[in-house]
Amino acid sequence: MNHTLPAEAAKRLLQQALNYPEDIKSQLPLGYEGLLAEATAQLHDKAAHMTAGLAPYSRLGMQLAALHQGNLLSPELYPQLLEAEQATLQWFKHHFQLPYAQFSHGGSYNNLQALWQARDADRSRHIVYASAACHYSVAKACAILGLELQTLPVNKQDQLDNDALARACRIRPPLAIILTIGTSALGAVDPLQEIVTLARQYDCWLHIDAAWGGAWLLLPENADSLEWAQHADSLCMDPHKSLFQPRPCSVYLSRHSVAETEQTDYLKQAPTQRLMGSYGAELFLPLWLNLTLLGEAWFVEQTRQCLTQAARFASLLEQHTDWNVFTSTTGIVCFSTRQDLSKLVEQGFFSLARIADTPVYRAVFADYRTEAEPLFKALHPFL
Repeated sequence: MNHTLPAEAAKRLLQQALNYPEDIKSQLPLGYEGLLAEATAQLHDKAAHMTAGLAPYSRLGMQLAALHQGNLLSPELYPQLLEAEQATLQWFKHHFQLPYAQFSHGGSYNNLQALWQARDADRSRHIVYASAACHYSVAKACAILGLELQTLPVNKQDQLDNDALARACRIRPPLAIILTIGTSALGAVDPLQEIVTLARQYDCWLHIDAAWGGAWLLLPENADSLEWAQHADSLCMDPHKSLFQPRPCSVYLSRHSVAETEQTDYLKQAPTQRLMGSYGAELFLPLWLNLTLLGEAWFVEQTRQCLTQAARFASLLEQHTDWNVFTSTTGIVCFSTRQDLSKLVEQGFFSLARIADTPVYRAVFADYRTEAEPLFKALHPFL
């Protein structure tokens, strides 16, 4: 996937795909201009949410997916599409060293898929441990599956308290432990080595929710962390959050195969027991195209750019304010202040969050074009 296409050639492809005749444009509903304006309102100096800046060929990939319309519940009819899917999944399997992988619509699907597999693998246990900062979808998944979720305290860096987890495991060995790489509020990374060791000790399912932090794990400089993550039973990440892809694009990986469902008459082969039914190019073709045209190095470079700008923004806050600043390694910066920044929240510059019961403002560096200085400039009237 490292054979790049010259930028001008790729741009011509995109222009051809989007070159609608003027008579078609004139027939669009009047409201479409408002939708276009809304789509461009959140400029690169806004950082309220995990809204990725799209990689250069994402829109072309979406166009190709819409044109293709293939359904991979019938893969024998779409060999080229299947090849693109498998090549992209192989890229993830290679990095995470997990043998089974599938695309899905998002982390909520993946967390439910993981706990579904865990429950079916061991019906004797019912309790799941996760940090108080885990994603809300974990509680939903446990409720759906009839499992008991116990959330455990976090430290001041929003990380799961390993001592609290060890005490809980001694009292009741768990069915599963959920380890978060990139918490929603701060982007914190739970202690990998310690939790992997505990999961081994109690022979329980270890699921890593890396919906946000997956790209951080893939950086070469984080190879030690990735090596520990490779011990998980399952792991998920959202390229539509951290790899500059359009929604939906999420991937679920597992050490354990997903069972087949019962055969249906209208399908040539039985589908696997995954949450999704029909799916196709919309889940992966933009990512496949970007990996093919840009190569892996582009993603590494842009991820580092996001982290650099996040560190720069935190530094500006620390240098020019007396506010409390909270940082993580995955590209989120939070800060607390008595200033009322509600207008900036309404405008999409920042969002509201909470870290260890402390209300904070949150800046998410999910767009590789977001720069620290313009974002900090929005705060000037409040300094």
